[in-house]
Amino acid sequence: MNGLELSLIAILLVGLALLIWRLRVTESQYRASEGRRTAIEGEEHRMFDFLHLLGVSIEEERSLSHLYRTIVEGVEEVLTADGAALYLIKQNDLVPGHLSDRGPAFIRVSGEVRQREGDSLIGWLRLHRAKLEGEPLAASLEKETGRWWTPIDPVELDDIDSLMAVPLWRGDQPFAILAAARTKGTFEDYDWDTFRSMAEQSSFALGNALLHKEVHEKRRLDDELRTAQAVQRVLLPDGNPDWAGYRVRGMNVAARLISGDYFDYLDLPDGKHGVVVADVSGKGVGAGLVMASCRSALRALVQDKGTPLQAMAGLNRLIFHDIRQDMFVSAAYAVLENETGKLTLVRAGHDAPLLFRKNTNEVEVVKPGGLALGIDKGPVFERVTKELEIEMQPGDVLLFYTDGITEAEDLGGEEYGRKRLREVFASHGAYGAEDVLERITADVSQFSPKTTRMDDMTLVAIERV
Repeated sequence: MNGLELSLIAILLVGLALLIWRLRVTESQYRASEGRRTAIEGEEHRMFDFLHLLGVSIEEERSLSHLYRTIVEGVEEVLTADGAALYLIKQNDLVPGHLSDRGPAFIRVSGEVRQREGDSLIGWLRLHRAKLEGEPLAASLEKETGRWWTPIDPVELDDIDSLMAVPLWRGDQPFAILAAARTKGTFEDYDWDTFRSMAEQSSFALGNALLHKEVHEKRRLDDELRTAQAVQRVLLPDGNPDWAGYRVRGMNVAARLISGDYFDYLDLPDGKHGVVVADVSGKGVGAGLVMASCRSALRALVQDKGTPLQAMAGLNRLIFHDIRQDMFVSAAYAVLENETGKLTLVRAGHDAPLLFRKNTNEVEVVKPGGLALGIDKGPVFERVTKELEIEMQPGDVLLFYTDGITEAEDLGGEEYGRKRLREVFASHGAYGAEDVLERITADVSQFSPKTTRMDDMTLVAIERV
């Protein structure tokens, strides 16, 4: 919502308020005595000033706190009240929006606090919440002996002779309570009409201001997420590697702006090469941050002339203390010897890769033992996680994938599944890594519309040439 739209809303709001006000006060003025008519006319002029200030606050996009203060001070001024207050409803609490120095408080105060004076007590009230109990937000209030009562018991800063309080509504939900009090004398019927009008206009004003804030916050968050997405895309490979003896192809599709999946290509000492595919539990920004830290740590670890298992064990020890207890990372890491076809694989709790054998046109499940990263601080991980050596012949294809592929659902809630993935891989493995990725991606897209996908999808295919 831009400034022009808010200005138009402000103008329409003031115009509507003036019309409602005119209709309500006409009858009261007609029936009133000269003294009361004078009081009503004075209240009317003050009401015009209040509506003008309210419109200006909206048009100039003032802060919510400024709007709260404008409403409370306006209620005091228009009604010649001794105090006024605006409380916001947050879940089951009343939270002070703005409270005048002698405004009615809806917070139960202990005897010790009640003995405080002046700013000390007011400051305490402004910082504390009140619990809502029962049905405190009746739209209409009963009038008894000159006092307007609310089902919430007010704390009397001084003796209150008359109190008016009414909920402010946003659609069919109350979101605030507006109150006014007099310590001496009672409010009249025309005061109640005025107060209701002010409450209605305050509801319109605050409702639009809250909507504008929500839209602004959403745009800001979207901008930040797009920036984070751009940064994350830089962390993924910007092309396919040119390694002697292999053809490697990879792809990643995020379920949200930020992905918890990643894959990477690594140039290692002694002319070897590495391929890693990983999946951080969960989605969104948190998973993306863990993904970025894993990538950086692993890139540093693999430069030492250690085994693939040692690299994974080192990564596990590094991240164990840095991720939440309810998070973990599954990963598969393969080290390729240049041109020989020899491959060493470590699987840290990840979905088992699939191996297409060209000479038999069959698909094998490659499943060395392994524990996901971040679950154990070291000893158990290093005991159960194993390396597996594979000899790839020309035409063989090794396929890594994340569970976003197998768990993709159709409109009926059926999962794509490992069986379907193996069948498509078996039927197209002979055509090489590039064709494998294109065929699987197309089949998953046909099976599962984008609207039903809940997880990131990653595929990496390694073909021996």
